Amino acid sequence: MEYLFYRVPAGIATAQMIVRKSRFVATVGSAGTKQEAQDFIENVRNFHPAATHNCYAFLACAPGGTDTGFGDDGEVSGTAGRPMLTLLEHSNIGEIVAVVSRYFGGVKLGSGGLLRAYTDSLRMALGELALKKHIPVQSGHLVFPYVRENLIRILFKKSGVIITNVEHGEDVRFDFSAPFNVAKSLEEKIASLTRGKFKLVWR
Repeated sequence: MEYLFYRVPAGIATAQMIVRKSRFVATVGSAGTKQEAQDFIENVRNFHPAATHNCYAFLACAPGGTDTGFGDDGEVSGTAGRPMLTLLEHSNIGEIVAVVSRYFGGVKLGSGGLLRAYTDSLRMALGELALKKHIPVQSGHLVFPYVRENLIRILFKKSGVIITNVEHGEDVRFDFSAPFNVAKSLEEKIASLTRGKFKLVWR
């Protein structure tokens, strides 16, 4: 699914709760890639070295995407990572990673109790999380005759396209980033302005 924009974490948030002597500390933050998610998880593990379990879930993509993962870190399967991921998937937040660190208090909670504790602590952290708007973009480069440079610049400005690099050789080359919602119509407009004399490559 292509989004005009979606919400992503603007920072890191934490929340904790005590359930029958076990302490659950939820930490949530930003992860635009799987590697960023893994780095975040490792940092939280290092911050909570005495925790009995550091269970995690991440959505390293837009809401509804498939670049996801989770882990139970020794807890009963289905009681931590998977329900945490389900909660993230229903939050309508993209590029997010969550770790819940459990300090075992000596009293077993059972599968149902564990599931509630992990999801409730994560839900609390999500409630504290600051969010910002993220507009997904598609990068590319465009080569065209000098005579059309001003017209292309005006088109890009009106369309919200950002020029990231300019090269002047036999022709003009613009490297750019375009919002997904205008990328599809951009080529047709460029063709009209340049009378078909252009080369557009998407990355």
